[in-house]
Amino acid sequence: MKKIGLSLSAYLVALSIGYAQQPYSLSWRVSPNDTTGKQFDIVLKNNQNEALDLGTYDLWFNSNYHLKKQEQAKYKISDENGNLYRVNFKEAIRLTNRDSLLLTYKTDFPITHTSISPNGFYLQSRKDPSQVIALPNPEIAAPQLSAEKHVKMLADLYDKNALFQGTNTQLILPTPQSLTTSAGQYELKKGFSYYIDATIAQELSTVLNEVAQDFSTWSLKNVDQPNNAQLAIEKVEGLAEDAYQLSVDAKGVRLQASHAKGAFYGLQSLLSLFPPNFQASQSISLPIVQVKDAPRYAYRGLMLDISRNFKDLQTLKKYVDVMARYKLNKLHLHFIDDEGWRLEIPSLPELTAIGANRTPQYADGSGIQPSYGSGATVKEKQYLSKEEFKELLRYANERFVTVIPEVETPGHARAAVKAMEARYHRLLKAGQKEEAERFLMNDFQDTSTYYSAQFWQDNVMNPAMPGTYRFIAHIMDEIKAIYAEAGIPLKVISIGGDELPTGSWEGSPLVQALMKEQGYSSVHEVWTYYIDRVHKILKEKELTMAGWEEVGMVNRGKGMEVNEAFADRGFLLDVWNNTIGGGQEDLAYKLANAGHNTVFVSASNFYFDMAWDNRFEEPGLTWASKTDLYHAYSLLPESYFANIEYTDRGKPLGKKHFEDKTRLTAAGAKHLKGLKGALWAETVLDNDAMDYMIFPRFFALAERAWAPASEWESEANFDKKAFDQTYAGFIDKIGKQELPKLRSFAGGFHYRLPAVGLKAKDGKVWANAEYPGFPIHYTAGSDTNAKPFPAGGLSLKAGEKIQVFTIDVDGRKGRVSHYTK
Repeated sequence: MKKIGLSLSAYLVALSIGYAQQPYSLSWRVSPNDTTGKQFDIVLKNNQNEALDLGTYDLWFNSNYHLKKQEQAKYKISDENGNLYRVNFKEAIRLTNRDSLLLTYKTDFPITHTSISPNGFYLQSRKDPSQVIALPNPEIAAPQLSAEKHVKMLADLYDKNALFQGTNTQLILPTPQSLTTSAGQYELKKGFSYYIDATIAQELSTVLNEVAQDFSTWSLKNVDQPNNAQLAIEKVEGLAEDAYQLSVDAKGVRLQASHAKGAFYGLQSLLSLFPPNFQASQSISLPIVQVKDAPRYAYRGLMLDISRNFKDLQTLKKYVDVMARYKLNKLHLHFIDDEGWRLEIPSLPELTAIGANRTPQYADGSGIQPSYGSGATVKEKQYLSKEEFKELLRYANERFVTVIPEVETPGHARAAVKAMEARYHRLLKAGQKEEAERFLMNDFQDTSTYYSAQFWQDNVMNPAMPGTYRFIAHIMDEIKAIYAEAGIPLKVISIGGDELPTGSWEGSPLVQALMKEQGYSSVHEVWTYYIDRVHKILKEKELTMAGWEEVGMVNRGKGMEVNEAFADRGFLLDVWNNTIGGGQEDLAYKLANAGHNTVFVSASNFYFDMAWDNRFEEPGLTWASKTDLYHAYSLLPESYFANIEYTDRGKPLGKKHFEDKTRLTAAGAKHLKGLKGALWAETVLDNDAMDYMIFPRFFALAERAWAPASEWESEANFDKKAFDQTYAGFIDKIGKQELPKLRSFAGGFHYRLPAVGLKAKDGKVWANAEYPGFPIHYTAGSDTNAKPFPAGGLSLKAGEKIQVFTIDVDGRKGRVSHYTK
């Protein structure tokens, strides 16, 4: 194999990584001699006979973590904005068959999890940019832990799993407001008779038809009187819109509600009592129960980011189905961000023609640059058409889910800004200067220097430009019209408003002129000016303005703090910043206490893009937390500090650690409108990854958003033993019943299977899983034949290796735990 010297940090090497199916292959690893976790190797290998002349190509890729600027004698790595990087080879380098190129680079932070490693690689000709070579994602070599740390990690997981075994299963998920049980069961047998109130049946016709499909072989009998039915859904007076009563006794099943919505939620509780795969049974055994129920919070939401990595209509409908099944009622659709605009607005075609088109040819103005692994592949129609969005609205409405659109402004807006810039150039070229400037949102004379949270340097709307407000007003009108065409009123819309980069607007002559006109001494004052103007636009359109927490905050020179002056505006604030140790753990309470209507979007508990734990193999980010199911379930919405004992890195916190933090007042509790989970999609490249990140943590969100407060949910009364027992019943329910149901529900979900803890004791190795319902198997050495792991432990010889994992009924394997005696 040919060797060609480059430099100490980049040279051609012969690596025995074998032939790949692709013409070229990549691998990635932590540099062998690195002790910081911040230096990495990328290996590009040529697997074909034809030589690759790297002297005429640039290597491009995405990195979630910022790369340090690097320049060597033979190459340089440059920051191309956002998370896109380019390796420019300064001299001609030829890779012949089986030659490999090793590049070493450094990041600002250690890469601790697999999905933070670089992706989206491609080669692009410098002579002809239309010539692009797509490269596969790298083969990832996980950093190696010491044997001692690895054994301890497995043993710690075993000990934690052991705390939550052998308890009573939660009956209904989410837990009802009131539930009492009695001895005995009722058998609902094939051919049972049923009655449904005519009004409720009409309003729930679509949903009831779907449920009926599960009973298609049961030969059910419809009767015209509830007293003659074994299962009756009755309309009664006096219950709240979303309340219901459910009873199962020796006479049968009775579900009562005053409104269709309450009947719908009662039906979900009844289905929660059904076992998995009941469709194939001859009967269903139901416990004798009396249920009275209504939700704890009116707002029970899930935010899905379809901007960073697009999710289509069918995927969104599937998530509406599962939200409705577990009584979530607000789908917050984050369809615009720096990396994509995902909703068709026919009057502004550039928003999708440019803003939804990621392409290596972005420099010619035909699209925006590749991000988050999109690479050389230009995908068709990566947005929701107007008709698809209307279909989603109607579909969600039938299932009592409200879709809340978010038009992210003024930061996180690069896709919109660049689309309107392309529109400007098109119309200016056509001689239509006035129309060209109508929606222009960036000041070409702006010299502001900033980096956004995702490292963008040009992603902010300019608040001094009329085009910014014209654009916002126009988009609000267009979206409102789409809702009207769908027959569904638009009441709430989010303007985003988060993470305006430090340094934004400071170098804009137009902003400086605005400040002089308004008598402002600091650019921070422009923030409240902007929020006020946008609020007036929405108020004129009779829309409630939602937004991230910063919308209700102001910087008076010492960082963002609560803006009491806006508390009477009726904003709906999504408050995410409560990371443990970040100093803002009480921000949701401060805003609610000040009178801001608040939705708690706990980044520490319900940001589903966070990694599960410390294992490198677990996908996700880690900046807010490492969030396993127990940690997600641990959120006590109105007593956040009651059960926080450790930082996410395991550092113990003293009892007085949060002593000076603000607590939620009785008045503030009235402004805490609900809870929401969020899936940001920087690392979520496909639907399987999406399912994996959301489930089973989704169930903790559903439980906390609907279920009543427990008697131990306060700092004064918190009882860890009682909490852990309740959690054990919760995971028993989801592991044995709810996750198996998701295998086929709404087309099926690729949920996360539990990992296995391992511990040596009494001369054997013992195994247990994070949640029950999935048998543990193992393979020994190089043998690929999986065997059930013995309940009484496994005896091993010195040096013997095993691989242990859970499996589901389809043979899908969970995360593998490796153990060597």
